[in-house]
Amino acid sequence: MNHFGHIEIPTKNFEIAKTFFGYVFGWTFQDVPKIEYVLFKAGMKPNGGFFKVKKMPKTNQVNVYIEVKDINATLRKVQKAGGTIIIKKSKVLNMGWFGMFSTPDGCHLCLWQRKD
Repeated sequence: MNHFGHIEIPTKNFEIAKTFFGYVFGWTFQDVPKIEYVLFKAGMKPNGGFFKVKKMPKTNQVNVYIEVKDINATLRKVQKAGGTIIIKKSKVLNMGWFGMFSTPDGCHLCLWQRKD
């Protein structure tokens, strides 16, 4: 726990992203149509996924997830340490939960809690 476990990269087109990252880095992919998402395996952890955007964001383009045992407990610690909750604990299908926070100086990071 408390290690980097997942990375998300925005893309406007899943097929172009899969072609590019597959060719350049040899990554493999699994489509998750229920949530308009594509998982990628980069060979070694952390792996990640592509999320679809209409326009590429100017900031916070890549989401980095820290795996934790309890998102709610971690978010309480974030607040006590001067950070800000951006997204409360939210369910992702039957896979687990995520949340997002910013550090006191404004860096956005995500949390992931596996469904066990």
